[in-house]
Amino acid sequence: MHTSRRFLLPLLGLLTILPAHRAKAQSISFGVLAGASLSTFTGDFWADAKQNAGFIVGGFVRLGAMGFAVQPGLYYTSKSAKTSDFSEATGQGHKTSLDYMQIPIVIRLHMGPLYVGGGPAIGLKLSCMNTVGSAAATDCGTVEGAKSTEISGIAEAGIEMGKISLGLRGDLGLTNAMEAVQSGNASNVVVKTRTVSAVLMYRF
Repeated sequence: MHTSRRFLLPLLGLLTILPAHRAKAQSISFGVLAGASLSTFTGDFWADAKQNAGFIVGGFVRLGAMGFAVQPGLYYTSKSAKTSDFSEATGQGHKTSLDYMQIPIVIRLHMGPLYVGGGPAIGLKLSCMNTVGSAAATDCGTVEGAKSTEISGIAEAGIEMGKISLGLRGDLGLTNAMEAVQSGNASNVVVKTRTVSAVLMYRF
């Protein structure tokens, strides 16, 4: 009887400590992100595309445990490209800009102050604007057939110092962002986005 108590009491103590230890190992936090981007398009009609500047801004929630974290977010991101001869001064070339509300789900690995991560994202198109030379920007939804959604892959890496993170974020479009529209009929083309962003994150 005394022997069973000798083993039972430490076991009960261990079962009491484990849930508390596990709770400490897990964490949930919220944060904001902002950054500057360079993006371009690849595929049909964009053989001579040049990168164009844009931005990304939004918020996220982080669920972390044991060095890993799942980080879903909601970001406003602009993606654009211009032809190599685009110039508002000379009126040549054109530029196309796509704006999305993007929902990524990134899985992160934290190694001390360093982190790497990746995951899928869906972008919901907010607008598509086309600028030809020095003319005013016009809606390009009916001209270039911008699709309502875009699926992309996200990869990121950087350094985290307390509540602040600095990093690089790659956004690779996996689905066509546009389809050609001629006389009201859509035809299959390949136009995909490529974006690299330098981002600053702050967790509350």
